[in-house]
Amino acid sequence: MRILVLLAVLLPTVALAQSPPADVAYCSRLAALYVHYIGRSEAGPYDDVRRGSLDNQVAASQCKQGRTAEAIPVLERVLRNNGFTLPPRG
Repeated sequence: MRILVLLAVLLPTVALAQSPPADVAYCSRLAALYVHYIGRSEAGPYDDVRRGSLDNQVAASQCKQGRTAEAIPVLERVLRNNGFTLPPRG
């Protein structure tokens, strides 16, 4: 009986933690734009010096982890604030 109660509590949490594939793809596109145009230094293609804020770097990393609900709003904001047109969602 305890196992059933535990499963009933955990299953909704696991389901909410998974991002829809469309969100993952959209988040990946946002992160790629951010890293390519904003997140890297202009010093050279192999220079790993970052010029974006830590919050934005974390958001780009969260996309890779599937944490799209946290990452997408941050990346959308930074891209819009830097004059980018966002890619289509979906």
